[in-house]
Amino acid sequence: MKNKLFIKTLIDILLILIGLALLIFGILTIASAKAKKDKCSFLIEPVREASERYISKKFPFWYNIAVAKVETNCRWKMSVDGHGSVGYFQLTPKFLDKYLRPLFPDYDKPYSKQHIEAAIYYIGMLWRSNPEWLKKLWVTYQRYNGGNWVIIECRRAKSDKWEDCYRYCRRKKVCVWKKGGRCVQYRNACEINYGYSKKVYKYGQRWSKLLCSRQRIKREIMFPFW
Repeated sequence: MKNKLFIKTLIDILLILIGLALLIFGILTIASAKAKKDKCSFLIEPVREASERYISKKFPFWYNIAVAKVETNCRWKMSVDGHGSVGYFQLTPKFLDKYLRPLFPDYDKPYSKQHIEAAIYYIGMLWRSNPEWLKKLWVTYQRYNGGNWVIIECRRAKSDKWEDCYRYCRRKKVCVWKKGGRCVQYRNACEINYGYSKKVYKYGQRWSKLLCSRQRIKREIMFPFW
């Protein structure tokens, strides 16, 4: 009788421990999911503020948040591409200093707000310098990522459509990772650049929901992505 009571008590204790373990696991899983979901949340307000200040009050700022997501998963990083790109938005001083340093002297400093402002300012520069017939955000973001090749390709295609311009893309493989002064990974430049705008659009949808559909549509009409 005593043995049966002991076994029953032991089973009850084990069930309680299993239940507690499952509860803790569930809490940790939810917390982890929230952490992943909110990884870029600290950028939302400063990016929105900078987008409305340096580009337009009607700019669809959620795509600018997506740039940081695509570039670094919203982490401050020093680039491994061999060009010395820095920060959430991977700005490259050797190419951009002449545009950004006079206005944002600390843009390459870790966690500096000027880094965010400089990135958005540069995106605005690219948007405004797009040819009138290429006033599309996908072109802007591909220029941010890979320079003006996309404009050349769209001219060849005589089109502002992503798929047409991609068809005319003829680029070499580029080094995306250097180690010890030697390239250890190459990728096709067309795939990288034309995939970049797709990623920005995809990730941007997450933060587009910060506005009601009416406000969102107005901004999308003023600044069409595709």
